[in-house]
Amino acid sequence: MTAHPAGPAESYWAQKDLACALMLGATGLTCVHAGVELLIDTDIWLRRPDFVEQFITIDDSVATALAFIDWDAAITALNAGRLPCSGGERAVLRIAASMSGGISVDLRDALTSLDPVNLTLAATAMSIAAGSPTRPPTLNRENT
Repeated sequence: MTAHPAGPAESYWAQKDLACALMLGATGLTCVHAGVELLIDTDIWLRRPDFVEQFITIDDSVATALAFIDWDAAITALNAGRLPCSGGERAVLRIAASMSGGISVDLRDALTSLDPVNLTLAATAMSIAAGSPTRPPTLNRENT
């Protein structure tokens, strides 16, 4: 049997399990939920073993595992150069950490570092953090 080009199935399921555990850990905390969802949706940081192993803890003492991100430690490592990444990846982590961990972010720098897809995901996360249950509306210039 040949390996699938996308990678082994167990890594896929491990990532999905981690995403579920992070969402469960954020239950009831709107801003934390939004930041975690941004990390999941951008599909960057949860694929990085250095990030997952150093900054995510799992509580499996309950029936369903809960996972939590140490936002302060992650941003400290990012600032110290111990999490090398692109400007867009840096911006995603900073925005998620700001929403979830209350860590200050320079939005002018962060938002201008995002490509259109990640900018849309960040806008959606900000809408969720503000308490909106739906995606932000798109602007239809013909009706303005």
